[in-house]
Amino acid sequence: MMLKKRIITALLLLPAVFLLLFKLELERFSLILVLLVYGMALEWAKLSMIGKPIQRSLYALLVIGIILVLWQLSIPIEFWPSLTWPNYLDFEWPISVLLIASFMIFVAVAIVASFSKNNQWWQVFAMRELLGLILLPAFFFAFVSIRNMGYQLGDFYYGGKLLLFMLLLIWAADTGAFVTGKLFGKTKLTKVSPNKTWEGVLGGISLSLLIGWFGIEPLHLKVDHKGIYLATILFLAIISVYGDLFESALKRVAKVKDSGNLLPGHGGLLDRLDSTITVAPLFYLSFSYFGWFNA
Repeated sequence: MMLKKRIITALLLLPAVFLLLFKLELERFSLILVLLVYGMALEWAKLSMIGKPIQRSLYALLVIGIILVLWQLSIPIEFWPSLTWPNYLDFEWPISVLLIASFMIFVAVAIVASFSKNNQWWQVFAMRELLGLILLPAFFFAFVSIRNMGYQLGDFYYGGKLLLFMLLLIWAADTGAFVTGKLFGKTKLTKVSPNKTWEGVLGGISLSLLIGWFGIEPLHLKVDHKGIYLATILFLAIISVYGDLFESALKRVAKVKDSGNLLPGHGGLLDRLDSTITVAPLFYLSFSYFGWFNA
């Protein structure tokens, strides 16, 4: 029954994803993304154990307020994240948020790594709330920056293709881990998520590498050093796993099964986008730094 719900929900979401990635103008895409982040922020507040609904709403509004203020203070949206990146590091707000988020992603990795040792230092310092205030705006900035690739050069679909490619890398790591874990999984990965196994993770990462390899030609990625490219895909796949585990850690502490119930069979928005939050900033920064985008 649960699998049936997951499949039906996924099929219903496909047209919405297609519309969001390929049909909307950049400004409308960004505004829809703001609404999406608001829903994610409400769920983040729940996992941060912010108890009262009004307090969760205020937290979500704070996240959106940060996004809108930085949006207004930034260079025009079509030039995100910076006119000079990656040739020269000019600390415009979008690139600054992405760089700060990159550091905070490794804080999230540290939280996962210390979770099994019952070391919950991150609860004392309100680290969950702080991470949400940084990672959720970074998710927004990364998505808009990727969607913008090629947009001003007249290729309105290239950025959408890149976003779909990134999502396929993440979905491959997740789906491959699920299938391989079910078939061959024996060695438990971590106490954070007892159902995950090393065999599953290796299967998911392998599938993600395959997607990354076969995505070079269709996207016309300018990959000169395939070893570095595959190492980056491997790194992003590992970060995808940690993004999933980080949300699992938050749910275990909050003692909830799902971040929400918006998506029948899937849970909440964060349950579907947990890995994307950690991967998106690093995907943009690494691909643009190495000059792999064909735009």
